Amino acid sequence: MTRRTLASILVGALLLLAACAPAQGERAGEATATIAMLNAPAQSAVPGSADAVQAELEGRADAPFGFVSAFSMRFLETHNDLFHSRAAPSAARIARTQNADLAVMVGAPVLEREVTEGRGASRRVDVTLALEAQVVDPRNDAVVQVLRTRTLQGSRVESVDLPLPDVTADPTVLALRDRAAPELAASLLAELPYLISSLLIGSNGG
Repeated sequence: MTRRTLASILVGALLLLAACAPAQGERAGEATATIAMLNAPAQSAVPGSADAVQAELEGRADAPFGFVSAFSMRFLETHNDLFHSRAAPSAARIARTQNADLAVMVGAPVLEREVTEGRGASRRVDVTLALEAQVVDPRNDAVVQVLRTRTLQGSRVESVDLPLPDVTADPTVLALRDRAAPELAASLLAELPYLISSLLIGSNGG
């Protein structure tokens, strides 16, 4: 056997092994799926929450799922009715149109801001926030899991001369959002593989 022939055999074997190796996001015994992440329900959405949670999950090589484009999701959020009882059916419909296996609505069911005027030219801003993920099965529009973070609190003191931003753009709200995102992502990473497995088993059985 010549060296060239031996080299060809080795290259072929390596390519075969690479083709059989699990891709990123796939592990032995675990299903893979595509997730549609949405800022919803709209009445409790804090802009950037879905992106923050998705970024945390995308940073995990052991996450057995991928995501619909965040750009597409942000566009679709503004063109669908995601308020109150219509949120889950709309999220399910969006997931179906994007060929996603599950929709995850990320909102802030706990969001309170209290502004207290201080002495002189200062004021105190106190914020309370918790993030929540509602996992929606697009096959039947049902919310199949609800995960919530701890309730976080933050404060700041600032000049009364500064304009008070809308609550969803408040810097303390956004800081607490970013603190809560890793916690919610960790909960999703623990729960979604089981939901995905159940979903795919049900689909195969049906």
